[in-house]
Amino acid sequence: MILATACAAFLLPVAAVAHAPSVDHEQPSTPALAVVLEDPTLSRAIGATIAHPGEVDWYRMDLHAGDPLVVGMTAPDATGQLAATFVLVGPGLSDAAAAGDWAASLAAEAGVPGAIVFAPDPSPEVQVHAGLGFVQYGQVSMTAPDDGSYWIAVYAVDPMATGKYVLAPGVREEFGVDAVRGMADLIGFFNDPWPEATAEPSPAASSAVAPAAPPSPAA
Repeated sequence: MILATACAAFLLPVAAVAHAPSVDHEQPSTPALAVVLEDPTLSRAIGATIAHPGEVDWYRMDLHAGDPLVVGMTAPDATGQLAATFVLVGPGLSDAAAAGDWAASLAAEAGVPGAIVFAPDPSPEVQVHAGLGFVQYGQVSMTAPDDGSYWIAVYAVDPMATGKYVLAPGVREEFGVDAVRGMADLIGFFNDPWPEATAEPSPAASSAVAPAAPPSPAA
């Protein structure tokens, strides 16, 4: 099965593996334990899960002023797909307090003053890349206003929901063997049932809006 998956990945169109696909098997719940994107300008497709209601997954990018700051949110159009959203926090962004209590609490947890609340597309399209379907919720696209660390705090639109999402940061495409291996992992991520073998496919999300009662950040 593993060999078949790997072979399938090598047959994928070259453009599809240019986005550095990977799967995050950890579920970081604090800024200090965030997944660090070592090359934040590299275009990525990171498959991950919200495994528990109220969970927040943290990612960190270290940028220089003027660097591209692009973060997209998608989900696999497959069993377990999750409507997820995020708050981007960091230096030089709009005042976190003006973005609401939830954004302000996340910014305070990361120790930075600014925050941008991502607004998912309420009627997302499904796009197919290399045979994989992605529910496209949109992206934040800008340049970093200051030098420093920026965090992406990902959580479910429905505070009680769990499932799979795909975070898509970066803009620079790059080819290589690691990308092919990553696509094999991402295919496996799409194919794994959620939450268990008898799980039914989740319907495509038809309402992606900010949660009425956001989950509390993990201690």
